[in-house]
Amino acid sequence: MSRKKSPGRKNRKIFLNIIIMAVMLLYLLPLWYVINNAFKVRRFISLQPFYLTPATFTFDNIIEAFTRMEYMSSLKNSVIVVVLTCCILVILGSLAGFGITYAKNKTLDGVYLVYIALISLPLQIAMVPLIVLMRNLGLTDTHIGMALIYNAVYLPFVVFLYTGFMRGIPRDLIEAAKIDGCNPLGIYIRVFMPLLTTITGVVIILRGVSTWNDLFVPLIVVNRSSMYTLPMKLYFFATSRQGQWHMVFGATFLCMIPIIVLFLAMQRTFIKGIMSGSIKG
Repeated sequence: MSRKKSPGRKNRKIFLNIIIMAVMLLYLLPLWYVINNAFKVRRFISLQPFYLTPATFTFDNIIEAFTRMEYMSSLKNSVIVVVLTCCILVILGSLAGFGITYAKNKTLDGVYLVYIALISLPLQIAMVPLIVLMRNLGLTDTHIGMALIYNAVYLPFVVFLYTGFMRGIPRDLIEAAKIDGCNPLGIYIRVFMPLLTTITGVVIILRGVSTWNDLFVPLIVVNRSSMYTLPMKLYFFATSRQGQWHMVFGATFLCMIPIIVLFLAMQRTFIKGIMSGSIKG
């Protein structure tokens, strides 16, 4: 026999759903505010800020912002930095996680604890020596310079994710690969890497979005306008056009598009990785 739900439990479920919907609306409201004003005639932005009608719809804001902010140049810089950052993070993070998991010795366990401790350290405490180091190495105004800084900040967390995921892989797979004659590199490539697709997708989304939206690192590393990333270009574009909200909203929407497309393309992998982590935990 099926057990009927008590009225109190049903009421709690309804109340919880209402809270979730309210939180969702709070997150969606700023997004909707930007999108509907990005496609609105300038004089109606202050008159009708929260709704869009066919009479007020226009593409002029997007086209004007695209041209004036040199969108393609900044987009190229952002894409290069994000790709470099994510590639290095995935390679180094997975290799470090594999080494810690495969070797299982006290020295590497100590290294792993150091990585975990480094997660809590903010970038700001190393800002001044970092700027000096970047200048001495000639890495200012370079894509690889920004990518290396992001890796220094994000790598401890990525190693933590990969190590936790790899420790859930049965040791029998490693022993079977050894019997088949695989060396450690072969085990990493043939056994572990095919199983790391989900967690790699999570790393790319989490760290890729953080890198894409970051303004702090480009501000301390980049001096030439030709190297500006999209958040940096948007910052200077918006501050130089105070009151021209139609262009600011248009530029903001243009900066949002690529990362939204990335998330939509990889959302199944991201959700699968989160669910996998919750089951293992």
